[in-house]
Amino acid sequence: MTAYESMTQKLRPTGLYTLADGSEVCSELRAYAVELDRLYTMLTELLREALIPTAETYGITERERYFGKPRSDLPLEQRRAILLTREGSQGGHSLDDLNALIASCGVTDCTVTVTQRRCKITIAVNDALTALQKADFEKAVHGFVPVTFETTITYRA
Repeated sequence: MTAYESMTQKLRPTGLYTLADGSEVCSELRAYAVELDRLYTMLTELLREALIPTAETYGITERERYFGKPRSDLPLEQRRAILLTREGSQGGHSLDDLNALIASCGVTDCTVTVTQRRCKITIAVNDALTALQKADFEKAVHGFVPVTFETTITYRA
């Protein structure tokens, strides 16, 4: 339903206005409706892009920038899954969740050791990563791991 249709549908029952085609009131409502329809379209897009599960373009890119570099080389669904994992919206703080986070950062070969009694997590990365990838990886891991755990990350490649 357009803004014009919505306005006339709500005004007609009041009987206060003549809503015949070509009347001044209808002309004014049509003028308002042009801009309102444009604004409704913009708001719909903003709402869609504000949430990761529904974002399609700049909403995904802006969230990726928050975590590091936009991943425009990947398909949209994979980018969305990575963001959901990195935001922690898919689960808790189990070892499986940590492994999913590590995989979402592009690390495929690593060893994770958790010592619960000493509150220590050690991650040994065997993949060759650039300095930027290492910084992005460390930011993601430190943002995920509880602050009460001592986290050590080593790079072997």
